[in-house]
Amino acid sequence: MSQSVPRRRAPRNSLSAELIVDRALSLLDDKGMEAFSMRALAEELGVGTMALYTYFRGKEELFHAARDRVLSTYQPPCTSGRWDEQLRAVCLSMYELFTGQPSVLQLLAEGQAEGDFADAASVTMERVVELLRGSGLDRQAAARAAGTVIGFTIGSAMRQVRECGKEGQLTAKTELLRRRFAALSPERHPALTDLSPELTVAREDGPGQYTFGLDLILCGLRDLAAAGATAPQS
Repeated sequence: MSQSVPRRRAPRNSLSAELIVDRALSLLDDKGMEAFSMRALAEELGVGTMALYTYFRGKEELFHAARDRVLSTYQPPCTSGRWDEQLRAVCLSMYELFTGQPSVLQLLAEGQAEGDFADAASVTMERVVELLRGSGLDRQAAARAAGTVIGFTIGSAMRQVRECGKEGQLTAKTELLRRRFAALSPERHPALTDLSPELTVAREDGPGQYTFGLDLILCGLRDLAAAGATAPQS
């Protein structure tokens, strides 16, 4: 019976807060929040668990430092052009940040539970609201529009991260969708069966689906601003 190779321990005095945060972000990206623990992180670093508490009092403090690390390096793009073109660039930048580093979404969700999500996201929120107010939308419409574009961006990124989190996971889900479409009756569902190839491709293309939806939202906002900048009444 083969024996497992013991994990090589980190060299003495090589541990630092920066290294711990870096490895925590990598572990969150690879394994997700559910599999994260201080013990698992210590194993990744090749140190005893108690060594981590020299730098961070607990997981919450470590998460806060990791969140600050990522967000401190991110700035929403300041591009030229019309307000909608600039807003599109900001939203695409957020989507790329979230999908490129899945740990960001997890850390923001954790921060929301602690009550500091608004502070962490304030720079991007400020830019989004600034652009919407500059579009000519009234206050109520601008507020609703901000919630719409940010919510759509976060939700789309979460879906993309969830479905592409494991190798082969998206392929399996796409194949399941294809089989479900194939099982439908053309008589009862003529529209679905006719468009099933395109629906399946759209399901696979998360970034393309997000961009298409974002452009639809921006198209509606442009029309709303041109029509008098008043949000539709419920």
